[in-house]
Amino acid sequence: MPDAAVIENTDPPPDVVVCLGGALHFSEQSRRHLRNRRETVVAGFALSDPYGLPASLRIAGQFDLFYTQDWQTVTDYAALDIRVRRCDPATDPELYRPLRLEPDCDVLYYGKWTPYRDDLVAALAARHRVHVHAYGNETRWSVPVLKQLDTPESLCAAINRSRLVLETALMDDAEGKYRGALHITPRVFFAASCGVACAIEPFPTLSEFFAPREEIAAFASKEDLLEQVGRLLADEAARANMGRRARQRALRDHTWDKRVESFLLDVREFRQQPRRPTT
Repeated sequence: MPDAAVIENTDPPPDVVVCLGGALHFSEQSRRHLRNRRETVVAGFALSDPYGLPASLRIAGQFDLFYTQDWQTVTDYAALDIRVRRCDPATDPELYRPLRLEPDCDVLYYGKWTPYRDDLVAALAARHRVHVHAYGNETRWSVPVLKQLDTPESLCAAINRSRLVLETALMDDAEGKYRGALHITPRVFFAASCGVACAIEPFPTLSEFFAPREEIAAFASKEDLLEQVGRLLADEAARANMGRRARQRALRDHTWDKRVESFLLDVREFRQQPRRPTT
């Protein structure tokens, strides 16, 4: 963060300064300036873990409070004696909500191309009406691609016009130790918030977010995905019930209001502890 921006905007001292993603952090001059404002709690949020983990690990120790969006990276921070908290992905139910639009596809996928994702989408497209929304300059998909979804409004409408949303937890495009690992993405929460059923691969903490078979469909292979999607598309009542339960879970446990509420409790707790020097 530019030193001038920090200095000019911390008098009077703010209660909290938050660096939100993008490996944003402070210079040594700014950190000295903030340390002199003992009322101010400085927090950082790593919203790209594990993809952005190397950058996050370099800056995390500079903050009073630091958060990762990926549960499995906690051990990476602990190995460097950095205490990191979880701030899992969430949804804004005012942006992502049921619109009761007429469906125009059976399955929706939106996101980056990888060989693995293309293979799943192509298999589904051979049996069902599949809409793929991807980056405008991406030409590697083996199915027709629709325009990029650039706003929450367009994304919400596209989700609502689908009968089911496909999401992939497998990080086949990650580097290092997390290549081939699985993680939760914000897209699952958007679909749930809209009341639309979603299919994703199972992973150890999936049930912390949504209950497999009840609030989300968890597929173990391409063949399993085809079987489960076919069954859900043929059973409108079961699919609608899954979407309804997912929305109820999202509103109860996974809104950004809930995440912010938890963060503010951490801030309050931190204020009650002796302050340690920021490095």
